[in-house]
Amino acid sequence: MNLTNSTRRILLVRRENIGDLILTTPLIRLLREQLPDAHIAALVNSYNAPVLEHNADLDEVFVYTKGKHADSWWGGVLARLALVGLFCRLRRMRFDDVILAEPTYTLRNIRLARFIIAKPWSSPARRVIGFEHDDGEHTGLDVVVPKAAMEGLHQAQIMLRIASAYAIPAPAGMVVDLPPCRVGPAKPLPSAASTAVAERDPLHVGLHISARKPSQRWPVEAFAALAGQIQQAGAVKFSVFWSPGATDNALHPGDDEKAQALKTLLATTPVDVDVDFVQTHDLATLIRRLDGVDLLVCADGGAMHIAAGLGKPIVALFGDSDPIRWRPWGVAHRVLQAASRDVADLSVQTVSAAFCELAAECGFDGKLAPPRLRCDAAVTGFSV
Repeated sequence: MNLTNSTRRILLVRRENIGDLILTTPLIRLLREQLPDAHIAALVNSYNAPVLEHNADLDEVFVYTKGKHADSWWGGVLARLALVGLFCRLRRMRFDDVILAEPTYTLRNIRLARFIIAKPWSSPARRVIGFEHDDGEHTGLDVVVPKAAMEGLHQAQIMLRIASAYAIPAPAGMVVDLPPCRVGPAKPLPSAASTAVAERDPLHVGLHISARKPSQRWPVEAFAALAGQIQQAGAVKFSVFWSPGATDNALHPGDDEKAQALKTLLATTPVDVDVDFVQTHDLATLIRRLDGVDLLVCADGGAMHIAAGLGKPIVALFGDSDPIRWRPWGVAHRVLQAASRDVADLSVQTVSAAFCELAAECGFDGKLAPPRLRCDAAVTGFSV
């Protein structure tokens, strides 16, 4: 059997965070383009599964619930039993390839892949594909994806290396020529009529105020000041997003208090800010509501990658993380990072200037007058 035959049955395993799965969708797109007759499936968890809803590049999506995401201890037991049943079902499906779509070498996932692939009793053409360990170890992998020369690469580019298992060369050209991230179905280009209507609408700006890492958290006072500055442009409306829940929730900490604080600040600002505070208690709702904004201001994190997968321009605030590796992929953006690698040290003027510059680049500046935004602050980040 030709190992690059496009009729292979492929299972892609990606069970980590939301952003990790989104940054795997360019690989899925490339596999579908190059192997149009292959059966391509994905194994994901219930937390990140909405990312792949309506993704036409996949034939099947298998979803399981992590025990820690169950609503009770008994629910956790049932979730683990269901997971065992799903693994057995996948084994019976006789996939030709199991792709471990993560840039780490994890023995637990390798053992799972070998169980699903049904080795050693299956055909030798059946393969487990994955990245080698940092030290070169690759026991359990049939096709080893090297980790050499990964400096300066985006996470999406690193994941695209897996395509070499099918003799698919890395796409040539600039970053803009590589497959974009995709969240939900591909969207048709807007017609001239719909564009004309959109130009008469206010600019819809999203503000996502939550971040998991402390170094990524911009103060609520800064968000309030930014909204006030942008609102002075006139034809602007805001939607505020945050991680729901209490700050002291050990399992799912949230920013309800921060959202309330922002609401209070905006109610007392001299500028009348047109703002909607959006409750998003599940990922599907967050995706749907982010799809309605024109431009997003947020910290590095899952919401940023969702917006990129939806094709939204982004002003991204980076703290102690690598913007070369994790910046928004495939969309117009501005990345801002203070020398201290703490988002709290980014000034409102810096973020406002980046917003103004990006809005002009994307053709939204016509919606921002009169009066014009003040754009006299230097942008201390970079766009790549």
